[in-house]
Amino acid sequence: MNDFRLQDRMELKALVDYYATESDKNNQGCYVEIFRPDIKLDVYFGDKLGMQARDVQDMIRQYKAFGAAKVSFHMNGQQSVDFIDDTHATGTCYALATLVNEQDGTDQLMVHAVRYYDKYEKIDGRWWITEREQHFEWSTAKTLG
Repeated sequence: MNDFRLQDRMELKALVDYYATESDKNNQGCYVEIFRPDIKLDVYFGDKLGMQARDVQDMIRQYKAFGAAKVSFHMNGQQSVDFIDDTHATGTCYALATLVNEQDGTDQLMVHAVRYYDKYEKIDGRWWITEREQHFEWSTAKTLG
């Protein structure tokens, strides 16, 4: 593995980590800095397609429609990347999304195990996510307090 690929791997890891940290801040507006304007997004809950977006503004609108959690904590784990050529790659990122929402006056803890299957493209010297399949592999809920 050469330094060129190591730099690209670090940039791609920073890209998916930026998505997670800004999602914790409920800052979906930053998605325009991560995803291409014509992003192809498919979100699955188990094996059922639950959401689709074909542009970044629609993606932002749909995510905002879910509402903000009282507290959220997204933690990315491993990321595997396969380079197709110097400007195209695919990757898988594993994550845990922990959310606290209020329901009927009681805080509910939700934990989601998520896999992101991404396609990346390097345009004008920087990486973008051009396609994403987001899979909620499992979820669990618990009443807090």
